Formats: sequence, structure tokens, C-alpha cells
Amino acid sequence: MKCTVIIPVYNAEDTISECIRSLLGQKGATFGKDYTIVVVDDGSTDRTPEILKTFPVRIIRLPKNQGRIIARLTGARHAETPRLLFVDARVSLADNAIANLDLFDDYRAVMGESNAGETKYDSIIHTVLYLIRKKYYEKGSFPTEEEFTITEQNFKRAAKGTTVLLIDRDLFIRLTPERTGKDINDDTRLFHNLVFVERIDILKSRRLFFRYSQRTEIKQLAGWLFHRGVRFSDFYLRPGGYFYVPFLLLCSAMAGIASWALIAGGLTYLAALAIGADVTISLYLSEERRDFTRVLLGLPPIALLFVGGIVSFWVKILSNTFGRGVG
Repeated sequence: MKCTVIIPVYNAEDTISECIRSLLGQKGATFGKDYTIVVVDDGSTDRTPEILKTFPVRIIRLPKNQGRIIARLTGARHAETPRLLFVDARVSLADNAIANLDLFDDYRAVMGESNAGETKYDSIIHTVLYLIRKKYYEKGSFPTEEEFTITEQNFKRAAKGTTVLLIDRDLFIRLTPERTGKDINDDTRLFHNLVFVERIDILKSRRLFFRYSQRTEIKQLAGWLFHRGVRFSDFYLRPGGYFYVPFLLLCSAMAGIASWALIAGGLTYLAALAIGADVTISLYLSEERRDFTRVLLGLPPIALLFVGGIVSFWVKILSNTFGRGVG
């Protein structure tokens, strides 16, 4: 058997059916012989449990929502194959993906690639996020043209995630972070352990292609963006994190500029600076003319939500620090 497919799911009634159908409809691979499917329901409160019962998959239901780290670990520990294929509930896997797993026998960790370029104009928010990723990540890393290898040298600037991930079972269990809260950046920590502790490079390949169903509801997007700020902070901005020192310097500079603006011209100056920054960043990010207006409108709410997550993370850090000090 090639692998056990593990789908951690929480309140995914809109996407889980399409996800499982894409897995059951694989070409060149036989369900039950070449692969099995384990769905870990992380305490869903919508129609997800009812939908899952209509498919010939193994269902493990957790009594309450504990976060995706616990859901993935639960699935891994119940798997009976040495290889695992993690698939997000918002994913539709290409129909040759399971058959292509034979191509990766020499790799211990392989990431899939999505249709990110096709979804660039799904909404203003998706346009902004696509352009930010395109500018930040190393060329060839996002979107991946064919294959891209994540190493120690390019780790910081390489697009990475566990949306679709093929990995050795024992390796995944051993390297999964010990901290298991919902706000832990488990993806990046797992990959960091792979690359820097185990010295295992990660392959990202379009031969493990998938389509991702973007969030479209404003409430869903807002919550996701806020939580991304929290999870980003957990790895990159916490004391000792990759960007901790630059983050402190940036905060100091921004506080100084804001103070100067308020003293010099009050809220009018501050608003002018904010608009100027929005225009400048929009020009920098845009690839086409139509991108500019989208970024100009979409960047402020994205920034506010993401920064809100960062602030929330630091409020918690400082509260815990001072709480221990008082105690």
C-alpha cells in the first residue's frame, strides 16, 4: 500500500464532499489496495459528521475541537502505513496524485502545489494575498513552476505549508511540535525541524497537484487573517524568533513616525502618512494595472486584521510574563 491519506477536518460541510470524491476518483491507483483514507473530525458542530458517514472512509471523531496538531497526530497514530499523505479539507486532489507517489520514493517529505495563480482574481483579498506572497517568496517557490527544493539556505523565503504533504509516518510523529495549542505555528516548526534538525530537504512538486477552495465569506476570511497573524507571530516574532529583532526595530520606527506626525499635524498628518504608505505599497506589489486598485482597497483591512492577530499574540505573551512576575 502506498500511503494512508489523512484529512483533519473541522466544520467543513461546504468542501469535505468534494475533497473525498477527488480522492476516491483517483486514476492508476485503487482505493483500499493502494491507499486508505482516515478522516479525523476535530469536534465539528455543523453537518460534517453526517456527510462523512456517506463515504467509505475511516472516521475518527474527537469529542471537542482541539486544533489541527492534535487532529493530524491522531490520524498519524492510527495509520497502518509507513507513508502518510495529509490533505486539507478544502483541497481537491488531481486524479493522478496517488499514482504519482511512486515518483517520490527517494524523498521523505514532499509538498504539493496548488492552482494559486488561477485564484488570483477570485476576490480583492485573494489578489492582495497572492501579490504579497509573490513578492516575498523566492522566485520559483510561489507558485512552483515544476519542482522546488526547500533547503537551509532558502528556508526563510520559501513558500511552505502542510495543505498537501507526503511524509514518513514515524518522522512526522517524532518532529511534530510538543506544544499543541491552536495558535501554534505547527507547519513552520515541523518544516524547520525537518530541514535544520534532521537535515532533510523538502521537495515541492506540481506532480502532486491540487486545487484549493478559497474562503469567500467575509467572516471566515476575517477570522482566518487574524489567526494567521497569531500563528505567524508564534514562530517568527516571539522572543528568539527569526524576525524578532527586525520586528522590534520596525515597531520603534513606526511609533516614532506616528508620534512625529501627531505632534506636527495631528490626525491629518497621520492619515496622510497612512494613505501615502498604502499607495506606495500598492504600486510596489502590482503586476498589472488592475492590481493597483485592488491592492489599494484590500491592503488596509488585511493589514488591520493581521496586525490585530500579532497584537493579540503579544498581549498574551506580556500577560503571561507579568503574571508570572507578580506570582
